[in-house]
Amino acid sequence: MKSDRISRRTFLQATLASACALTAASAASAAVTLKGLQIVVPAPPGSQPDVIARWLIDPLARRAGVAGVVLNVPGAAGALAADAVLRAAPESGALLLGGLDHVAYSHLNSNRRALDPFTDFVPVAAVNRDTWVVAVSSESSARSLRALADRSRREPLNYASTGEGSTAHLLSARLCKALGIDAQHVPYREPWMPDLIAGRIHFVVAPTPALLPQLRAGRLMAVATLTDERLALPGEPPTIWELGTADQVFYGGLFLFGPASLAPLALQLNAWFRETVATADMLQRYRDASIEATPLDLDATVALLRQRLQTVDAMRLAVFGRSR
Repeated sequence: MKSDRISRRTFLQATLASACALTAASAASAAVTLKGLQIVVPAPPGSQPDVIARWLIDPLARRAGVAGVVLNVPGAAGALAADAVLRAAPESGALLLGGLDHVAYSHLNSNRRALDPFTDFVPVAAVNRDTWVVAVSSESSARSLRALADRSRREPLNYASTGEGSTAHLLSARLCKALGIDAQHVPYREPWMPDLIAGRIHFVVAPTPALLPQLRAGRLMAVATLTDERLALPGEPPTIWELGTADQVFYGGLFLFGPASLAPLALQLNAWFRETVATADMLQRYRDASIEATPLDLDATVALLRQRLQTVDAMRLAVFGRSR
């Protein structure tokens, strides 16, 4: 009789567990009804991510049939914006417009828990592909990467980034190691552009759109691009590939991430995004800002994110001896 009671108890527990699993599966597959759409930007107004978010929000919201808004939540290396998206109710349609710095690595500088871009979030869209440029003040005496390396052996040099462990920091440190440039990293909380133009910062490695207005105005000079093809920039700077350091080629970019609870809508959101960036007006905006649109389907978006994560993890390992 005793074994019979245990058997019944086990049966009831199994039945309850099965019912819970079915309920959870049903909830996960249930459609989410959007009551709004938010693009949360981990940067202040006027920044490149903010500009792109404001391009996207109205056409995306129209396709969703809801009101849209851009929310700027800078600070803590992107962790504040990531937290805001994770706390949002699914029906609010909160999406994070950011890069891996803001999702996979923000906890390293903010004493928050580590976030996983594939479990805490659901990737929704690949927003753009960034090219990166090495730039100096137009008044700099070092007008090439070789000249920077030579100058660093005669006097102390420095370079700026948006923070310790940021992609800009990793690319700069990796480049210095490869080319023998001896330079000190200076992380900035505020914009570093005025100090770069004035020559107080000797060089930066930054996304092309962030530098383009100053390059066109002649205040900055590009000495190289971290690309395998030349970019249409003033001075026609050489690529890092041409300079014989092909392993320094790097392409970055931003993604749209939703909280994991928005997974049932990921395919639809991806479709709306691809429709939005395929319009002539949006493609022209991208071109005018030297930004490459990446209207990838959802599977390709996830694959690109995994590849990008592996690349940045490898850079972190090379620079810091650890990835995350």
